[in-house]
Amino acid sequence: MKKYFIFLQLFGNTSVDVSYPEFWAASFDALDKGAYYLQSLVSRDYENLVANKGDKVNVMIAPSFSASDWTPGDSLTPTDTTQTAVAVELDGSKRVTFNLTGKETSLSAYDLVTEWGKPAAEAILAAVDTYIYNKMIASPYLVYAVSGLTESSIIDARTALSNRKIGPNRAIVGAPDDFGTLMKLAAFSQANITTRTDVILDGMITDRYGFKFYEDNAISKYTPADLVGAVNHGAGYVSGDTTMVVDGFNDDANPIRKGDVFTVAGSSAKYTVQSTTTTTSDTTGITFLPALDATIADDAAITFVATRSMLAFTQNAFAFASRPYDMNIPGVATSVVNYRGIPIRISVFHDGKLGKTVQMDILFGGVIVDNRRIQKVVTA
Repeated sequence: MKKYFIFLQLFGNTSVDVSYPEFWAASFDALDKGAYYLQSLVSRDYENLVANKGDKVNVMIAPSFSASDWTPGDSLTPTDTTQTAVAVELDGSKRVTFNLTGKETSLSAYDLVTEWGKPAAEAILAAVDTYIYNKMIASPYLVYAVSGLTESSIIDARTALSNRKIGPNRAIVGAPDDFGTLMKLAAFSQANITTRTDVILDGMITDRYGFKFYEDNAISKYTPADLVGAVNHGAGYVSGDTTMVVDGFNDDANPIRKGDVFTVAGSSAKYTVQSTTTTTSDTTGITFLPALDATIADDAAITFVATRSMLAFTQNAFAFASRPYDMNIPGVATSVVNYRGIPIRISVFHDGKLGKTVQMDILFGGVIVDNRRIQKVVTA
């Protein structure tokens, strides 16, 4: 019945139908189903806990144990446990709002959905996936493939997860450009090597090396405005430090951000930014993981590279929750469309000029549950 109702809307009297949020719900039916995947692949188990009230829920992380020697009859000494948790907080809020004049509302339903509704719906989904991606790239576990993405990069990501006992049901989500690179590799494209014809026939990458592959248009390369700075601490820093005072960065136009990867002279490791501090909008402090593996001298060069990451992970690596805003608003027609489980509120109201205003919005939040469950494949 719902599909039939939407069908009638699309080919009925649009000057009436556009007043109903259900008309604009058809915008999500018009989307390319494969464009944005991240929100469907992470854990959504906690949404019911913030469905109607509250804006935060704690996600418990299982403690680690090790077995010790014991002879039956010996006295028992229990191991103290420390339960850790992370909080999923609904701190993300996105909206798309547009006005339609009386002339525009008289256009065909097809034009209204494809020219206004579909781009608005896509913007909401892109914002959610970008939010999740920007959170997940804070994981410090990475395969550095800046010099070239190869099948070995994917195997290395699998091996790293396996060594940390992470799996099964692993996924890899990457940008279209990185998928294009993989499709050119023999291990993905040559049927005489793999017996698989998915890339050649369908332009898709199906299961490989223990991963399911998903292409996501929200992932893009990020370039800080200034890629090279230096340590700014007379005594330098020692192995084990995770913060540095820095200078030489003029990056206010496009700042260094959480998840960016850098190297520092004197160390062979690759480090991931966890947070930054700024002075007059330029980066002057960096907190990072993993901890320094060597002593670093004052004025040692710090070098960033413009990168994006393919994310190799399991569902329980990241917890995501969302809910619609209040729907009881006088004078506003509201409804909720669930797209892949995401509840998006659609509102329609008069703009005060004999036209109509349409808004799509969502409240959401997410957090990495355990960095070890994410392995980045960093590409340039």
